[in-house]
This record gives sequence, C-alpha cells and structure tokens, in this order.
Amino acid sequence: MKRYAVIATLFLLAFAFARAQSGEEDPQYTNESFARLSFISGSVYLQRGSEEGYEDGVINMPIEEGNRLGTTDGRAELYLGKRTYLRLDNDTKVEVMSLPKKDSDLTRLRVLRGNVYLSVNRLDEEKTIEVHTPDASFYVLAEGLYRVDVHENRKTDIFVFYGIVEAAGEEGSLLIKSELNLSIAAGRFSGRPVRFLAVAEDAFDRWSESRESSLAVQVAAKRLPAELEDFESELEENGDWTWINPYGRVWIPGGVGPDWRPYYNGSWTWLSLGGWTWLPYDPWGWVTFHYGRWGWHMGLGWYWIPGTIWGPAWVGWWGGPDYYAWAPLGYWNYPLVIVDNWYYPNWNRPYYPYNSRALTVVHKDQLRAKDISRAALQGDSLKGLDKISMTVRGPALKPAVGTVSSGGLDAGKSITKKSGGVPAATSDRTIKAPAAKGPQPAAPPTARTADRAGQASGTTSGERRIRPQGSSKAPESGRPSETKGGSEARKNSFGYPPSPDISIKKYSGSNRTSTSIRSQFYRSLQKSGSSSKDSSKGRTVSRGSSSSGSKGSRGSVSSGSRGSSSGSRSSGSKSSGSVRKK
Repeated sequence: MKRYAVIATLFLLAFAFARAQSGEEDPQYTNESFARLSFISGSVYLQRGSEEGYEDGVINMPIEEGNRLGTTDGRAELYLGKRTYLRLDNDTKVEVMSLPKKDSDLTRLRVLRGNVYLSVNRLDEEKTIEVHTPDASFYVLAEGLYRVDVHENRKTDIFVFYGIVEAAGEEGSLLIKSELNLSIAAGRFSGRPVRFLAVAEDAFDRWSESRESSLAVQVAAKRLPAELEDFESELEENGDWTWINPYGRVWIPGGVGPDWRPYYNGSWTWLSLGGWTWLPYDPWGWVTFHYGRWGWHMGLGWYWIPGTIWGPAWVGWWGGPDYYAWAPLGYWNYPLVIVDNWYYPNWNRPYYPYNSRALTVVHKDQLRAKDISRAALQGDSLKGLDKISMTVRGPALKPAVGTVSSGGLDAGKSITKKSGGVPAATSDRTIKAPAAKGPQPAAPPTARTADRAGQASGTTSGERRIRPQGSSKAPESGRPSETKGGSEARKNSFGYPPSPDISIKKYSGSNRTSTSIRSQFYRSLQKSGSSSKDSSKGRTVSRGSSSSGSKGSRGSVSSGSRGSSSGSRSSGSKSSGSVRKK
C-alpha cells in the first residue's frame, strides 16, 4: 500500500507541474467523469453533441456528459465507475446528461426511448444517480438492479429487482422497493407500486443477467489498489503479473506483437473536458492507458505499473511542422526511451531520439486516423526527424465538424460527421533537464476547459418535455425544475423534483430485506446492496402487467404485457423472447 501511495504522489506532482508551467486551471474531472463503453453486441452508435454526427460505438470508447448513446439492432453496456453499469437494449437511446466532477457527484441519465438496466453496486450517497424519461424521474436510494422501459409517446415502466428508488411525477413521489413495478404516463402514476413475478424473462433480461454473472467473477489474488478493483479479472484474463523493483507488482500484457507499444493500437478522440484522449483497441486498455504508467524490460517486454488517477493519455507530445509524435510516460513521468534494447526510464535530455521503440509518429492530417498503428511512420521514414522536443501539451488542434449525408441511422436526412481539424498555432514547451539531481515529473497533455457549445440540449421530435410538479407549462430542457407550495428549487435540477421527505435513512435494515430466489441470486452475484420487502396489500401481477391503478387515480394506465402490448418492445424492435404469466 505504501508503494501505491508513492505512485499516487508522483502522479499528483505531474498535475501540479503541468499547471505551474502552463498556467492552466486545475482539471475538473475525476476518475468517474468519463464513462466507458465496456461491452457491445450488434450495432451501437454515439453522438458527441447536437452539432456533431454519429460515430460507430467501439469498446473502450470514452463517454462524457452531453453525449448520446444509442443502439439499433444491438445492445451496449456503459461502465459508469464504482461498480455501476447501464445496459441498453435493442432500439434504445440514452443521453448522458451529467457525470461526476470535482464539485459534484451527480450522475444523471435520460432515457429517450427503449429499455435499460441500471446495475448499482456501490452508492456513496442517495439520489446522486438519476434516471429521467419523458414520463417520470427516478432517484436511486440504494444499491440495486433496476429496469426502465420507455414506450415512446405512451408510458414508462420501472421494475425494481432489488433496491429502492423514488419515482417522481406530476402528483409527487412514490417509493418503489424490491420486486415492485410501477407504470407512469405523462407524469401520472397508474396507481400504487405492485409486485411483479420475477420468474418471467425476455431476451434482454437474460442478456443482462449473463453480464451480471460475468462481472461478478472474483479474482482470489488482489493486485490492484482499491480504486481499480473493477478491472482485476479483466487483467487476470489478458496478461500476467510479476514483481519489478522499485515498482512492485506490474502487469505484462499477453498476445501483443513485437512492434506493439503503448498508445499505438487505437486512435485519438477529442473530449471537451479532457482534450485529446486515447481510445485503446486492446480490450483491456481502459485501465492501462488511462491509469498508471508503462515500463520496459529486456527479458519481459512492456509492462504496466498500476496507478490510481485517471488521465486522457499519459504521454509526452511533440509537434513538428508536418508531424505529431508521442511516447508513453514512465514511472518518473519522463517519456520512455528504448534504443538498441537499452532502456532509459527517466530520459531528461533536451531532444528525444527518433529511433526509440517507444515513439509513435504520424502526419498531422493522420492524428484522427481510425487506426494509428497503420498510419504511423515506420523505419527509414523516421530518419529525417531530428530535434524532437517532447512537451507536456497535446496538439493545439480541435476537430472541425462537416455535414455529410447519412444512409444508415437517419436515411434521407443530413447529419453531421466529425472530420479533421486545422492545426492552430502552438506554444509548445520543451522539457529540459532539471538543474538539481533526482527525478522531476512532467505531465500528460493539459486538460482543456469544457466547451458546452453544441452539446445536446432541448428535445427532438418525438420526445415529450417533462413538466415540473405544479407547473402548467413545460420548462426548457435542462432548466431547473421547481416545486410549488413553498419548497425550494433544486440547484441544476432537471425533470420532476424528488421529495425531501423520502430518504433511505428512514428505513431500517429489517424492512429492506427481500427473500425471492431471483433477488437472492443477484445479491449473491454482486455481494452488495440491501433489498426491500414488498409492501403492497395482496396485489400481485405477472412480470409484464399491473393493475389498472388505484381507485380515483388520475390518468391511470394499464401496464400491459411487455411482450404483447402494441407499443411494447417486441413489436417495435428486434429483441426476442416472451413473457410467461404464472
């Protein structure tokens, strides 16, 4: 643990060095400010902002707030950090409205259409995870497993397999506990929450359950710091661990070729909060390229040194008249150098050697190439490069947006697609040898201030606006909602506001226990969260149906069968499976 503390201290020094030299503000992102596209099956797409076009979803793609993730004939899983996952069914679209930053722990998701599973296995504070739909707002009060089905222009169904969630609508809030289901249409509840029989499953249920099982695999030997425990099994399956002084345990990737090097098999993508960010194509690359540092050994090859601070890319940069180049930073925060099988872990000379095996060089117009390993200069083409001065800043280049015709997602319409940008004037800084002895850390590319111009806002056709409680007029999307009757508006609120009277702290542990086989199965898989016992009075319905509502409730709707109602998923998407009633 002491060694991890030393490494963390070195990384903090790297950030401090970058700020002191460049005058940039302290980056506002945290380890959870960027979600990871952790699993893909079929067709998945991403829209970075309202002014940008669609990109094909790729494993390890970083997602930031303001992005929209969608599926057509496919499914996707989004890792939100701290053992929390969002899973998307076929024909589903979700907007990531907010992710944690230094001044906020809020995660806010907006399901525009389709079906999602939210698996929460660690919740430090209640109501810091929100899910909004055109019909209702949901605030997570405890660890649990939740499914939300949005039937476009009709209603929203929520199923709580285990956990506790607050549902907010036009008439206030309702508490939904384990094994309860609720339907909401245009902000109005169908009635009280009712129990559903969790034995009935469809294809999306089975897929989510398989993902829960695979993620629940525990590795006996714990080699990573607690902040990175979610990646323990991923690294165990794709490499080996060994001990190297003075770093301690290091990880050696398996299955890489002789020409492989860090930040080589992948591409660069632009994020408004992080600047130029590495998208690794190695399936295990999220943790190894956004955390820690790299090293090299004659008998072992490349190895990764664990660290606990997320970064867009831990590299040193160089920008020449026609080229961009980068090299991974080592333990001491200097660009690594490997020449003729000699390894220099703390290279601090004025110029970086062009023939280093750690160096990757591309033409400036290839910085956004989809495969850097194919675009990189090789062999004799590097000989003309001299006086390479590594800097702590990434390229002063922001991608431009061009308009192209889409023949896929929105056939017949015109959408925008990102294209290469035009290099801006740079003020690169040279890393010079320190005057005093001992290591002096450099830093990764400086984080850029978030640019919210062009981020997704408002609603598009087919999306109903959410009205705050007591308001007769729909507010602009993203504007704070407020509750009439004297209660104060929540800061930066959205959708229907939560009730200040509903809190998990008001419920004792004895009243939050569920005994169903399915709930016990999920808890045994994830070893987390408390569940609640159904409190409805004798009203039990099948998984896909509910009663028509309590007497006197306004705007009551029938939940219907998820597998058979006219607006349900089976009639509007390609997901298979049926609901069995018992």
